[in-house]
Amino acid sequence: MENISTLSADNIVVKAEQTPGQVSFYNFDEIKQYMDKGLSVYKTTEYTVNNLKQAEHDLKELKAIKKKLTDKKKELETAYTMPIEVVKKQLEELIDMVKVPLNAIDSLIKENAKAAKEQEIMQYATSHASVLGENADKIIGSTAFFNQRWLNATYKTKDWQADIDTIIKDASDALETIESVGGEQKSALRAFYFDKLSLDGADKFLKEAASDTSEADIATVEDEDAVIGYKTLKIYGTERQIRQVMTQLVLSDIDFEEIEDGMPKDMDEITNPDFSTFVCFDIEHTGTYGINKGDAESEIIEIGAVKFVDGQLVEKFDMLANPGRKIVPRIAKLTHITDEMVANEPPVDDVIRKFKEFVGDSILIGHNIKSCDIPHISRAAKRAGVSFENKYLDTKVLAKKIKDKKGWDSLKLPYLSEYYGISQQEAHRAWCDAEANAYVYLKLMNELGGKL
Repeated sequence: MENISTLSADNIVVKAEQTPGQVSFYNFDEIKQYMDKGLSVYKTTEYTVNNLKQAEHDLKELKAIKKKLTDKKKELETAYTMPIEVVKKQLEELIDMVKVPLNAIDSLIKENAKAAKEQEIMQYATSHASVLGENADKIIGSTAFFNQRWLNATYKTKDWQADIDTIIKDASDALETIESVGGEQKSALRAFYFDKLSLDGADKFLKEAASDTSEADIATVEDEDAVIGYKTLKIYGTERQIRQVMTQLVLSDIDFEEIEDGMPKDMDEITNPDFSTFVCFDIEHTGTYGINKGDAESEIIEIGAVKFVDGQLVEKFDMLANPGRKIVPRIAKLTHITDEMVANEPPVDDVIRKFKEFVGDSILIGHNIKSCDIPHISRAAKRAGVSFENKYLDTKVLAKKIKDKKGWDSLKLPYLSEYYGISQQEAHRAWCDAEANAYVYLKLMNELGGKL
C-alpha cells in the first residue's frame, strides 16, 4: 500500500480470507497505520467559509472510505460461514476512526454554510433597506428582523428575499404613519417599532409610559379634564387619510365607536367560508416609490386566477398587462416580470375586461387582498368602465382565526402553502399564487367547519 498523507478510498483494500477454523483480516495493521497518518491531516486543517469547497471535497472522501469499510463488513458477514467477530471489530474500529473527522467536518460545513447564507441575507437586507434612509440600520438591526427559518436549506432564496422586501415595505409604511400621526409621541413610537417591527400594542405601550408621570402631573390632568364626554364628527378624506386619523386615535388611547362608514366600496367583504364554488385570483403590480416622492401610482402587470366549481379546478386565467409605467426594480426581481415582457401586452383596461368576463358573478377569493388587490382591481375597473360588484373573501382573515391554535409563525401564503403541503411552482407569479391560494382556502374551510 502506498504510504501517502492524504486518504483515498481507492488505497484501502481489505485483505481477508477464511482458513480452517477462523477468518483473518491480515492487513488490518497496515490499513490502520495508513489511516492514522491520513486522518491526522484532517485534524489539523481549519475549515472556514473561505475553504468550504475543500471541506466538501474532504467530506466526500471520508464518506467514501466509511462506505467502503461498511460495505466490506456486510460482504464478509454474508460470505463467510465461520464466526468473524474479531474481523468485524477490526472493521468497526476503522469505521469509528473515520467517523470522528467525518462528523466534525460535516458539522463545520453546516455551520459555515449557515454563516455564509446569513452573510448573503444581511448583504441583501442592507442593500434593499437603504430606501429607509437613516432608519435602515435600526430596522435590520432589530432583534425582530432576522428569521432563523431563512437559514434552513429548504428555504429558497426568492422566499427570504420576498420576506425581507415585505419587512422593508411594512417598515416604510409604519414609519410614514408614525411621522404623520405620532405627534409628540413620535420618538417613543419609533423606539417601540424598532424593537418589535410592529405597531401592535403601541396604544398599551404609550398608556403604560404615561403612567410613569409623577402623581402631581397626573392630579393636574385629572383636575383639569376628569369628565368624560363625546362629540360626533363626520370626517371626510381619502381612505389613507381616514386610516391615519383612526390610527392616531388608537395610539392616543382614545375610545371611539364607528357609527357609520361612508367610504366608497365597490365590493362587499364576506368572512364565512361556506362555499366551494369561487374564483381565486392574484395580481402582480409595478410597485411605486411613493406618490409623496413624485412617483405615479402602482399599476397591474399581471392577473392570474383559477375557477373552482364544487371544490374542483375547472378553468384558469392568466394575462400580462402593459401598465403604462416602469416596473420598480425590486418588483421585477421578485416576480421576474420585466418592462420588456409587458411592452407588447394589452393595456390594463383590456385585461380587466377579460378578467371580468372570466369571473362573472363568482365570489372572489385572495390572500391579503383587501388592502392591495381589491383597490387595484376596483380602480382599474372604474377606468375601464367595468362594473365589479362581486363579493370577496380574504383567506388571511380566515387563517388569522386559527393562527394561535395552530401555532403558526406566519400568515403569509408561502408559509400556509408549505404547512398544508401545497406546492407553488413559481411563487410571486399571479397564476401560481392564485392556484395555491385556492387549495389553502379549501383547507381553511375544512378547518373552520365548512364542507365540500
